[in-house]
Amino acid sequence: MEMFGHLLLLSVLYMECLVGFTVNMIILTTIFMKWKTQRSLPTCDKILSHLAISRGLFFVSVIMGNLIFQFSPWLLQNDVMISILIIQTGFVFNSNLWIASVLCVFYCVRIVTYNCALCVFLRSRISTLVPWLVTAALVMSLISSLPLGWFGFDYKTQNTLNDSTGNKTENEFVIVPNFDNWFLILILGSFPPFLIFCVANFLLINFLLIHTRRMRNVTSHNLRSHFGALKSMSLFLVLQIIFFIFMSFSALGKFPQSKIFITVYWLFICFPSLFHSFFLFFSSNDLRKIFVSKCLSCIKSVP
Repeated sequence: MEMFGHLLLLSVLYMECLVGFTVNMIILTTIFMKWKTQRSLPTCDKILSHLAISRGLFFVSVIMGNLIFQFSPWLLQNDVMISILIIQTGFVFNSNLWIASVLCVFYCVRIVTYNCALCVFLRSRISTLVPWLVTAALVMSLISSLPLGWFGFDYKTQNTLNDSTGNKTENEFVIVPNFDNWFLILILGSFPPFLIFCVANFLLINFLLIHTRRMRNVTSHNLRSHFGALKSMSLFLVLQIIFFIFMSFSALGKFPQSKIFITVYWLFICFPSLFHSFFLFFSSNDLRKIFVSKCLSCIKSVP
């Protein structure tokens, strides 16, 4: 019965990751079709395309990591394999946070009208700064992920029975995670983008709340658009907080290290990215219209 429950949870996790990967590839494909038609892209779509790629890689890394953990755990005793796996996972996780922060900063700069020097500078240069910000985000993600593979594990000796004699024990080295180092490295690498994300989101939500109160007597269309932006960014903030909290608890080693608990943990970790990916796609009229029109044209072309 326990084995059946475990396999059921694994199936749900893999389905969740496959759906998340598919949604993000649909977003990326739709943006590409938009670029192919217009030969240019708004800055927001450029950031969304990078976020879709990062999230797609995140879902793929979750599938690959769980397949290794569940069915080939002996690979995790290879120091090269486990270093590559943890660096890749840390890079994808941090790049998600950094690119989400770039997207939130972009929304904040384009919508708010604060007159501080930094806001004025960013408002006038944000379109040209975005490629550099995304590149810096990827570089910072890689730099902050490398220590996870270098200092995230220790070698522990354990006694094993010698099969040839039957009564002789030998010492062998086993790779075990160093959760203290994991947590410190994760916080140093992921807290700066998370803090930037929260500050930009707070400024944006505060501005939208104030602006919405002033627009009570304005047309309902403008009011609905501001309420939509307010709900979108509030949802984004809540989901990112959930994502960050679960990853932090994982780095602390606070979850039981059984296969069932690991699977449930990844189910919760993947949900915020999956839900927000759906929200981004269905809240964008341009992406939905382009995707539906291309699907209809493909259906009509079938004899």
